[in-house]
Amino acid sequence: MKRFLFLSMLVFIGLMVWVSVHEKEDNMSLPQKLERAMRLTRMKEYHNEDYDYTVRYPSFFEQTDSSLMEKGTCRFSFWQDSTEIVQTVFVEQNKDSLTLEQAMGKYASDLHATHQKKGDDYFILAGHILTDDGQITNRRYYAKFVKHRKLWFVQTLAYPEDCEHAVQRLIQEINNWKVW
Repeated sequence: MKRFLFLSMLVFIGLMVWVSVHEKEDNMSLPQKLERAMRLTRMKEYHNEDYDYTVRYPSFFEQTDSSLMEKGTCRFSFWQDSTEIVQTVFVEQNKDSLTLEQAMGKYASDLHATHQKKGDDYFILAGHILTDDGQITNRRYYAKFVKHRKLWFVQTLAYPEDCEHAVQRLIQEINNWKVW
C-alpha cells in the first residue's frame, strides 16, 4: 500500500511538473517559442542536383514540392497563426553580365535595401518588404546573392519583424552559405 501511495505521489508530482513546464511554454509568445525551437532544432540539408548546390533548413520547416518549383529552386516554410517564415533558393541568369557592384546597386535599389554587405563573390541585402504601393510592412527580408559565371545563386529569408531574434540562426546559415 505504501508503495502504491509513493508511486501515485511520484506520478502526481511528475504531472504537476509537466503541466507547469507546458503552462510556462504556453505563456511564451510565438516568436519566443520559435526562437527556442530554432536554437534546438536539427538542420536538414537539401541538395539541388540541377545546379549542384546545398542549403540547410530547420527540420520543422515544410519543404514545397519541387515539381511545383522552377528548375534550380527550392522553398522551405513555417506557418503558424499569422506568422510565416519562408526560406527560398533560386538561380537566375546574369543576362546583363552585371559585375558584383552593379548587381548590388541594382538589386539594392529594386528591393529598397536598408543594409548592404559585399564579399569576394557575393553580396547581402536586407530590409523591409514593401507593399505594391510602396508602404513598409512589418515583414523583413534577408538575401545573399552569389555570382558564378553568368548565374546568380540567391538565398532569401522572409520573416515577420517580431521574429528577428528567432531567425538569427537562419541568417547565420545564409551568411555562411557557400554554393561550392
